[in-house]
Amino acid sequence: MTAVGNYGSLEPKGKSAAADRGETRGVRFGGLKSSASTSSEERIESDSWFHRDFSIRGGFGQSVRNLFGGGRGSMIESLLGPTDHSFSDMVQEKGGLGLDYSSVDRGIIDTAVWHSRKLSLIQDRTVGRDSGVTDRRAHMLNQCQGGGYVYDHEAVKRLERERVRLEYALVVFTGLVMAVIGVAVSRTADNILEMKLDSALEWHETHGNWYRGFFQHVGTSVALAMIAFMPVAIAPVSGGSGIAEAKAVLNGIIVPLCTDLSTALCKAISVVCSVAAGLPAGLEGPMIFLGLAIGDNANRLVPRNKPKFDLLRTDRQRIDFAAVGCAAGVAAAFRSPISGILFAMEEGSSFWSTRLTWRCFLSACVTVITMYAIMTRMGRGHTFHVTSMAVFNGIDEERFSDLVKGNVKDHPNFDLWEYAMFVVMGSLGGIVGAFFCVVNRKIAILRRRLSLTTTQKGIEVFCIAATTAILIWVLPSLSMFTKCSNLESRQLGESYFRQFNCPEGQYNELATLLLNPLGAKGITLLFTEGDADAFCLTTCLVAGCVEFFILIVAFGMSVSAGIFIPLLFAGACFGRALALFLNNSVFDDIYLDPRTYAIIGSASTLGGVARVLISLTSIVTHTVSLSFFMTPVMVACLFSQEVGNYVSGMPGIYDIILQLRGVPFLEEECPFGARHANIRARNIMSPGGVVSLMSQIKVKDLVGVLREHEHSDFPVTDVENGTLIGMISRIDCLALLTQKRIFYSNAEEPVQDGTREFIRTESMESYDSTDSVEDATLTYLELDQARPRHPNVPTGDNIGANLTAQDGQLYLHLTPYMQIAPITVHGHGSAERAYEVFRCLGLRSIVVVDNSSRPIGIIKRHQLALLEEVGHSEHKVARQKQKSFVYRKGSGFKNQFE
Repeated sequence: MTAVGNYGSLEPKGKSAAADRGETRGVRFGGLKSSASTSSEERIESDSWFHRDFSIRGGFGQSVRNLFGGGRGSMIESLLGPTDHSFSDMVQEKGGLGLDYSSVDRGIIDTAVWHSRKLSLIQDRTVGRDSGVTDRRAHMLNQCQGGGYVYDHEAVKRLERERVRLEYALVVFTGLVMAVIGVAVSRTADNILEMKLDSALEWHETHGNWYRGFFQHVGTSVALAMIAFMPVAIAPVSGGSGIAEAKAVLNGIIVPLCTDLSTALCKAISVVCSVAAGLPAGLEGPMIFLGLAIGDNANRLVPRNKPKFDLLRTDRQRIDFAAVGCAAGVAAAFRSPISGILFAMEEGSSFWSTRLTWRCFLSACVTVITMYAIMTRMGRGHTFHVTSMAVFNGIDEERFSDLVKGNVKDHPNFDLWEYAMFVVMGSLGGIVGAFFCVVNRKIAILRRRLSLTTTQKGIEVFCIAATTAILIWVLPSLSMFTKCSNLESRQLGESYFRQFNCPEGQYNELATLLLNPLGAKGITLLFTEGDADAFCLTTCLVAGCVEFFILIVAFGMSVSAGIFIPLLFAGACFGRALALFLNNSVFDDIYLDPRTYAIIGSASTLGGVARVLISLTSIVTHTVSLSFFMTPVMVACLFSQEVGNYVSGMPGIYDIILQLRGVPFLEEECPFGARHANIRARNIMSPGGVVSLMSQIKVKDLVGVLREHEHSDFPVTDVENGTLIGMISRIDCLALLTQKRIFYSNAEEPVQDGTREFIRTESMESYDSTDSVEDATLTYLELDQARPRHPNVPTGDNIGANLTAQDGQLYLHLTPYMQIAPITVHGHGSAERAYEVFRCLGLRSIVVVDNSSRPIGIIKRHQLALLEEVGHSEHKVARQKQKSFVYRKGSGFKNQFE
C-alpha cells in the first residue's frame, strides 16, 4: 500500500482575488458534493454580508441623513456611539496576544457519544451489570429510540455517589502528598541553611578566623546557588516564584511543561538550594506551584477503563483539582488552611464555586493536620505544640512564653488612634511596592532584550549569589554598622542571636538579622522582641534595604524563589524603623510598640508588591497568632493596594510577569476601555477567516485541513445550507483519522436519505439502527483512548501518515463526535458580551454567526486579550473610521446580516 502524500492545495471553493486580499471570511471543507459544485455566485452571496459591511460604512453619514434627516441622524449616531473598526485592523495586524499559548475548554461535554455513554452506564447499573464495561452500541440505539428503557433515578444516584467518593479521595490524597512535600522541602532548606551559617560562624566566633569563615560562607552560598540554577536550566518553566504560572493555568491557559511532575521536582530542588544559599528567597511561591502540579496530575489516578469516572478526567475537573492543590500549597507554606482557601479564591482560580470551596477546605485542612502529625513525630524528645504551627509567632518549641499563657503584656498592642498610623503605613507600603514593581519590570525587560544564553544566566546567578553572600557577611563587620546589645534582656533564647564580632554575652544586631533564616528567625525576632533596644534604627534600615534591593535584582533570575518571606522581612524592618524614629524624634509622651509596626509594615510592603488583600490579611494574622490584629492588617493591605495601583499605574508583580511573557490572561471583567468603546464581535474575530468542516467530509480533505491550519476547534456545518450544527476539536479529528473502520464510501452512505444523520435537529432521541452505523461509530471510551497524548501529537506531514491513497477517498461522519449546538455570538453583538460569555464559561473558542446561523468567524482568547490595549495604546488603536451603523427595517438601507 502506498502512503498518502500531498492531498492538494485545498483552496477555498471558487477562490478569487478577494481571498488573496484576506477578505474571504469563511472556508468550508468536506462534503459529498464536489468542490466545483458551489458556484461563484453562491460563494459571493454567502460572503456578501462582509463586503457590504465595508461599503455601507463608507457611505454611512450620507445614508443616515437621507433616512432620518441631519438632526435625527446625529441623534441616532450619538446614541449608538462609534464602532471601533480600527480595532479590527489591529487584530488583523497582530493576530492576537500570546499566540504561542493554547487553552483548555471548560465547557460541558455535549456530544452524541458522551450521552450514549451516560445512558449505557445507567442501564448497566439498573440491570446489575458492571458499570466498568465499555459502551454497547445496541444499548445506545435502543435507549435513544425508546426501546424499553426507563430512566432509573436510583441508579443515577449510585453512580454519582461512587464518583463523589473518588473525587474526595483525590482531594484528601492531594492534601496528604502536599503535607509530606511541605515538611520535606521546608525542613531540608532550613536545616541546610542553618548548617551552612553555623559552620561559617564557628570559624569566626570560636576560632577567631574571620577570613576562613568569610570564604567558607561565600563559597558554599555560591555553590548552592549554582545547584539551584541547574534544575531551572533543564526546565526553564520551573524558575521564579511559580504563582504567575499558577494563575495562568487556573485561567485555562496551557503553559507547556508547567504542571509536569518532572518540572515540580526541578522546582523543589531549586527552591531548597536557593533558600539554603542565603538568597532573598521564600518557599511560599514554589509551594503553591508544587501544589498546582500535584492537583493537576491527581486525575491521572482515575482509571481510564471505568466510564463512570470519565467526568473526573475532563479539563474542567483537572483545573479544579489544580486549584485544590494551590490551596494545599499555601496551607503547607504558612500552616494556615483558611489562608490557602482565600488565596486560591482571590489570586488563583478564575472559576470559583461553592463546591470548589468545600474541596479546597478539605484539602487544606488535611494538609495542616498531616503536617502537625509529622512534626510531632519529628519532635526532639517532646511533643510538638500546636501553637508552634504559626510560622512567625516567636514561640520556642522547648518552652512556652507568657504569650501562650495569655499574658497581655507579652504581645504587641495598639490604641484606637493608631489606625490613622496604619493608614500611613499602608500608603507607604504601596509606594514601596510600586517602586519594586516598576524597577523589577525594567530589569525583566532588560533581561529579555539581552536574550541571555544558558551560560550567561548561570553567570548572573553566580554574581548575584556572591554579592549577596559578601554583603551579609561584610556589613555586620563594619564598625559603622556594628551595634552590640546584651542578651540578658531578650525574650527569645540564645539560638536566635549571633555573637559575630561582639564580646561574650552580647550579640551583633545586624548579623542577627542577616545571618539567620529570614522566616524562621529573622521575622520572628522583629515580631517578638518588644524592647526598643533589641534592634536600633540603623540596623533595621540597613537590613531591610539589603534584602529589598537585592530582591529587586534577583527576582527573575534563573532560580526558583518566592518573594513573600523576603518582602515580609523587609517590610518588618521598615515598619520597626519607623516606630523607632517616631519614638525618638516625634513623640515624647506616646510610645509606639515596634512589634506592632513591624507586623503592619510587613503586610503593607507585601501588599504593595503582590496587591493581594484578603488572603494576605489571613496569612499575616495567622502567622503571628494574634487574631485582634485582623483589622489593622486589613486597613494596611487595603491602602497599600490602592496606593500601589495609583502610584505605579500598573497591576501587581505577578500580573506584570504575565504581561511581559505575553500570556493571554483574561480578567474576570472585560477591560474598561473596551466596555466604553463600541466594539462589535465582528471586530475581534480571529484573522484569516473561519475554517468550517461539513458534517460529512472526505478523509483527504480533513487531513489537508489539519495540516494547513493549526486551529484547536473547527465549526461543523450542515452539508446542504452551511448552517452551524456543532464544533469538533482538533484532537478528536486526529483521533478519528487513526480509526479506519469508521471510514465509508460515497456509495455506501448517500446524503439524501439521511441514513448517517446521528443527530436530528430537534433532539437526541432519533438514531439510525442499521448494522453499518453500529459498527462504524466509536464509543466515547474508544475515542478517548485514540486521542494522541503530548508529546505524541502528530503535526505537519505526520498527520495522516498511516493512511493510503484509497483511504483518502473515503468519508468520515463527524456528527457523533462534535459538540452539539456550540456557544455562539452574533456578529453585531458587543465585544463586551462576547468577552463575558467566553470568560465565564471558560471556553477555548466561540463562533461568530450571521442571521442564518452560518459561521462567519471565530474568537479566541488571543483576540479578547487584545482588548486590554483599548485606551492604553491609543496610538496603536487609531480611530480611522468612527461611523455608526443603523438599520431601519423596510428602508433601502440594507443590513449586511439580513
